[in-house]
Amino acid sequence: MSKLSNDELRSYQVGPVQAELRALTVRDDREGMLEGTPHLHRRFRLMSIDKAMAATPHLYVHDLDKLRADAEERVEEWLPREAVHARLTSWWTPEDIAEFGHTVLEVMWFQAAGQDPFADLATIVRPLDWASLARFVPFED
Repeated sequence: MSKLSNDELRSYQVGPVQAELRALTVRDDREGMLEGTPHLHRRFRLMSIDKAMAATPHLYVHDLDKLRADAEERVEEWLPREAVHARLTSWWTPEDIAEFGHTVLEVMWFQAAGQDPFADLATIVRPLDWASLARFVPFED
């Protein structure tokens, strides 16, 4: 897991909103698999994505439609091995909210080993619509 102190937060442009990276984890998506096939791995991956999206409504999974289509197509080819999960926050809040707080967006994608997750994150989030994807989190006393 990569962790950054508050002094070293990386900023990303997400549509018109400036957001800060709060957490980034990279894990082996095949960890724990003793045996299997590329097709089985695709099915397990989609089940885990559906479970994660149900638990985290503000989770954006990059290329989800492509992942779903791939589950039915190239069954002999392994998917990229690394699962990356990033949590971004911004001081931007919706206009209709009077409470103090911030907004949060979690982004998930898959990549080959050796790819730079920070560069990939910048490319993935740049065209996203923060206002429609992020969740408001009020400050607690």
